[in-house]
Amino acid sequence: MLEQFSVAREAPGRRLKFFLVFLLFLFGWGAAGVFWGFLKPNLPCAVLLARGLGNHPGQVWEQAALSAVFSITGVNPGYLPGILEKGLPAVPAKEAGTAPAFAGGTAGREGEHPLQDEESAGNPVDFANRPVEAAFYHTHNAETYLPLHGKSKLQGENGGVSLVAGEMAKVLEEAGIRSIHDLTVHDHPDFPTSYIKSEATARRLVRENPALKALVDVHRDAGLSKKETVSVGGREVARILLIVGNGERLPNPHWRENYAFAQEIAHRLEEKYPGILKGVRLKPGRYNQHLSPRALLVEVGSDRNTLEEALGAARCFAAVLAELIREDRAGEYFGAEGES
Repeated sequence: MLEQFSVAREAPGRRLKFFLVFLLFLFGWGAAGVFWGFLKPNLPCAVLLARGLGNHPGQVWEQAALSAVFSITGVNPGYLPGILEKGLPAVPAKEAGTAPAFAGGTAGREGEHPLQDEESAGNPVDFANRPVEAAFYHTHNAETYLPLHGKSKLQGENGGVSLVAGEMAKVLEEAGIRSIHDLTVHDHPDFPTSYIKSEATARRLVRENPALKALVDVHRDAGLSKKETVSVGGREVARILLIVGNGERLPNPHWRENYAFAQEIAHRLEEKYPGILKGVRLKPGRYNQHLSPRALLVEVGSDRNTLEEALGAARCFAAVLAELIREDRAGEYFGAEGES
């Protein structure tokens, strides 16, 4: 009797120990995947393309960890301002390293950051004392990439396009330009009113940031039979489409200025990264572009592109945008004046 009683007591204890060990194993395995993602250096455009993130063995787990953290917290772990806004501990930035110049540019010196100017190179930028000069938001937040989430949309959530805009903001930060990335969801539960709701967000961004030099609504294309990429620096990146509303359906007093702005970006994109641009498309809507003379809708790849391809394109777009913003600071006008 005593022996049977002892065995009966030991069995639950063994099961409990096994369960705890199993939980620790799962936790350690998951933490290792996230930790691997955080250990990787923050990659500027040239390094991202030169290293080819699609080839390293930790790609799938890093992508999953990044997506999971973003879904839970609403923060891109690699984007410092977003982390600070949420009150989360920042991920330490790694050195840019020996970053080669962007494709189409001149070779950079070893250790030289391809985006930094004299003002920000080697010196931490005090963003608290700088005005916001660029704002990113999403009318269709749910848009994402099939290889990332296995579907084209994450209903009621911020999809892959939010990671793409976060990457753009990160590039501007590296260039010493303060930006804001608004994650307000506009396309759920009532998709047809997406632009009505996003107009309120865009209007607020313009009102609260009088020094704004770019208002960018970030999307991705859809309905393509196959993905489109272009080789930049030996790596495949998604292609970019710029859309400007000509005000046919609703008044847009700034459409000519927006069109000139888009054409300037298009010219520089093609000059630096030949083939990356699908075009500048004029459409009869206005896409909230009546609120600013520097407003754009940018489609980064399609739902068939990988996240890495979209991030590569995002960095190329943001590098050009950073150039224009710096020129505007210096009083060099970067587009033909449009008629109101």
